[in-house]
Amino acid sequence: MTVRTFASTVAGFMGVSSDNPELLKAQYRAFSRQLPMMYFILISSTWAVALAFRSHAPHWLAIGVPLLLTAACAVRVLHWWRSRRIDPTPELALRALKRTNRLASIIAAAFTAWSLALFPYGDPYTRSYLAFYMAITVIACIFCLMHLRSAAIMVTVIVNGVFIAFFSATGQPTFVAIAINMALVSLGLLVILMINYRDFTLMVNAQTEARRREAEQGRLLQMIDDMPIAVMTVKPDSLVINYANNTSKRLVDRIAHLLPVKSDGLLGTSIDIFHARPETQRRLLADPANLPYNTRVQLGPEVLDLKISAVRANDGSYIGPMLTWALVTKEVEAENRIRQLAHFDMLTGLANRTNFREQLDARLAVPGACLGLLYIDLDGFKVVNDTKGHRAGDALLEQVAARLQSVCSHAGTIARLGGDEFAVLVPHDDANQATALACAIIAALSTPYPLGTDQSVRIGASVGMALAPAHGHDAESLLARADIALYAAKAAGKGMARLFSADMETRIQERARLEAQLRVALEREERLFVFYQPIIHVETGKVTAREALVRWHHAERGWVPPAEFVPIAEQSGLIDQLGRFVLQQACREAARWEDGARVAVNVSPMQLGKATLAQTVRAALLDAGLAADRLEIEVTETALVQNEAESIEDLRELYRMGVRVALDDFGTGYSSLAHLRAFPFDKIKIDRSFVCDLQERPDSAVLVKAIADLGRQLGVITVAEGVETPAHARLIREAGCTEAQGYFYGRPAPSEGDRDAVEACSALEPVAAAG
Repeated sequence: MTVRTFASTVAGFMGVSSDNPELLKAQYRAFSRQLPMMYFILISSTWAVALAFRSHAPHWLAIGVPLLLTAACAVRVLHWWRSRRIDPTPELALRALKRTNRLASIIAAAFTAWSLALFPYGDPYTRSYLAFYMAITVIACIFCLMHLRSAAIMVTVIVNGVFIAFFSATGQPTFVAIAINMALVSLGLLVILMINYRDFTLMVNAQTEARRREAEQGRLLQMIDDMPIAVMTVKPDSLVINYANNTSKRLVDRIAHLLPVKSDGLLGTSIDIFHARPETQRRLLADPANLPYNTRVQLGPEVLDLKISAVRANDGSYIGPMLTWALVTKEVEAENRIRQLAHFDMLTGLANRTNFREQLDARLAVPGACLGLLYIDLDGFKVVNDTKGHRAGDALLEQVAARLQSVCSHAGTIARLGGDEFAVLVPHDDANQATALACAIIAALSTPYPLGTDQSVRIGASVGMALAPAHGHDAESLLARADIALYAAKAAGKGMARLFSADMETRIQERARLEAQLRVALEREERLFVFYQPIIHVETGKVTAREALVRWHHAERGWVPPAEFVPIAEQSGLIDQLGRFVLQQACREAARWEDGARVAVNVSPMQLGKATLAQTVRAALLDAGLAADRLEIEVTETALVQNEAESIEDLRELYRMGVRVALDDFGTGYSSLAHLRAFPFDKIKIDRSFVCDLQERPDSAVLVKAIADLGRQLGVITVAEGVETPAHARLIREAGCTEAQGYFYGRPAPSEGDRDAVEACSALEPVAAAG
């Protein structure tokens, strides 16, 4: 250690530290309380010495100097009297303590000098008394200054240090012994001083920390009181409410008619008031291992969402349960409405396609499952719908559903798969019984339907049947073979029922052949095109995006509908290659658009959940030089049902890249508010089936508005699909939709670069048809 470092260390030790404001104020208060006592001891002891030396020393020294010292001490006491009630700031305390440090040195030097000046005039007794005076004065000063360590040490060093040196230098054995005794006592007093100062510092720091924690707890309680979330705590042994914030009290006021207490009587009331069967709740809350715990409680017409978590102390010990709760009646109604939309057909009340598929999969998962699948398609429905309008078509479908329920009441699940397609699951694989049921269905659906008071219509039905396990062990096989049987029934003249048989396998072979041809088309990128349909901002009419739609022109069959070849791609494992092709073409084309519109690309459920989608998207963006925020990936909720966690993670990776993500066909798939909470979608696309029915069906208008309102509240763009008429455009604008898409605004069209090739392919259509 260098001399400069040592000097700096000593100066810091003997100075007043300013880095702890609370300690400064505590030192000031403690010293202020003890200052009068210190000056009283100094003055009284000084005059005792003066009296002892009055007959030995000159008057100016024995009396005059004590008067001066007393006056100086009186000035300090007067200053203390005036400032005794001041609550010091850290700055004031620091100045006062530094001033005390300086004055302590001056006073110690003054009293020491006066005492040494008296020493030659005394006899042995008075000289010994002078040593006693210095000793007790130093002891008194040390104890009065113990909270200001630097001042106490300086007084001890100046007074005792000088006297110890002076008495030792006399050579007189008694004085030398006194010097040694004073040195030992001084050392002991300094040790006690250091220990007391350390304990005082620790105590002040602990008090400061306690006040800080208390202030934090106060702020936390204030924050909890003002939170918009209802919070309550209960005693762990009795489950009596011992705290409820303001939001809790306001919510209790809203449902006070359903509770035995009002908000002002909530504290001290058992939590049992919120539960119809409190014993179950008590059993759960009795053990903190059951927490956290979430539940929904039905309280009359209201629904409470209750979340219970364990509150623990810093040492991990259990304090008690904390409850956050909310009235979610409206949210539950909305969820139920969307769940109904997700699982049941809104027009007929029958199970929808998703619901039907779930039940089919569940039944086939049972070992040794035997069941029958009847696939029903209405004959002549389109004519009625086109000639008499959608309202008549809807009324007809409702009557069809009622007849199916009557005929198949003991058969099994009945579903409307979409449009005029229905399906029935029967719990056996008896071909004769299935055929008899199919014939009964055809007969029931072929009798006239009254539409209004003075008109009726007649339609028919065709039924295709497949049985498990004879015709397949999985849903895809059964659906495909029931579909094959249905087409066979229609080919036989409609109004027929057909059971799948081996001679219908040619249809499956054709499907396999189409798969092989699609594979070749993808490998060569021949006759595959991407068309683009504009998406328009409802208010401005500006094109905000264009949806990329894949098209395939078959050399023999002509244009193959996407609804035919996309499922083949999904089932054959070609969907990743097809999706990559569409994505690359769409990004390259969008990079050329001068209007800066985004491009929307659909992603199949088969592309999600494999942790490869983000890499494919990144490669396409880099290849095209397209900014990530100009790409929208569209997914249906059905795509999120399987491998939900993995699929959501794929979408999150896209979101982190800056790619926008849209929820497609909202309202027809496995719609759930949970998905909107699980991922921050940029856009919700309302299915065209609701938009098409806006004029004829009030419930469609209500649902479109509900979804638009939901999107607005979530800060999400809502797009109405299938806008085909000016009336549609007006109604979706009134419903509050942000964007729109449909034939009214523009049909899908190829890019400029593909236009000639597409026209050439289309020119071959009549030739292919003639051939």
